[in-house]
Amino acid sequence: MHTSRRGSNREGSGWLRPDRLGPVWLLTSIVLGAAPAGAQAPSPGVRDLSFMAGCWEGGFVARDGTEGIIEEHYTAPSDDLMLGTTRYLLDGKAVQFELTSIRDVDGEVSLLPYPGGSASPDTFRLTRVEDGAAVFEAPEHDFPRRIIYRRADGDRLEARIDDGTDDGQAREWRLRRVACPR
Repeated sequence: MHTSRRGSNREGSGWLRPDRLGPVWLLTSIVLGAAPAGAQAPSPGVRDLSFMAGCWEGGFVARDGTEGIIEEHYTAPSDDLMLGTTRYLLDGKAVQFELTSIRDVDGEVSLLPYPGGSASPDTFRLTRVEDGAAVFEAPEHDFPRRIIYRRADGDRLEARIDDGTDDGQAREWRLRRVACPR
């Protein structure tokens, strides 16, 4: 094998730099699952939210101090859609409800809440997914500006809405997995 100085594999020669390999590097990256230098990781998708799927139940405190039950149900995600329902119960009667659609439209995953069945004016964009946690944000919304779901202790799901800061106005719910009604 003939190796010229220009084609050597010495450190700093640049011969094996990914940005100079073009189609060969791309094909190798696809086959081996590697990403070329400077390439971005794939955007999170709806399927990355599978930790939210199922039926969940917890307590909540109404504005008058009465304790009630919150129920959340999320479908298993498809490639582009996950649906949810939330119901707040006091003494067995629904006092509030919300529908949720989480959709992937052109590679951007967004959560659109329908409080009381009416679409929110703002869409919450998925900004982060990691280790069983997802953050959705709509900085232009009055309140909440951020929605966070976090899987905790296996059979627990924590939900938080806040003003976009860690120490500002917030509401949190701790839910446990329950059998889904048939």
